[in-house]
Amino acid sequence: RQLPAGNGASMSSFTDSQQVSAFARDSVAALIRAGLIKGDGLRIHPQGVTTRAEAAVLIYNLYNLYNL
Repeated sequence: RQLPAGNGASMSSFTDSQQVSAFARDSVAALIRAGLIKGDGLRIHPQGVTTRAEAAVLIYNLYNLYNL
């Protein structure tokens, strides 16, 4: 099962979306569109450091998405 394709519109609601590296834009947009990345409501902090808790939530959401 593949994630739905993302686009710029998926990221447009985040004020820091322009900080996402060009090579990662499509992937980040797909993760947002699938609901796997939600940010803090205003920002996704693409240049920030991911905490252990944030990584655990992403892994948990992937696990549930694919019914593993």
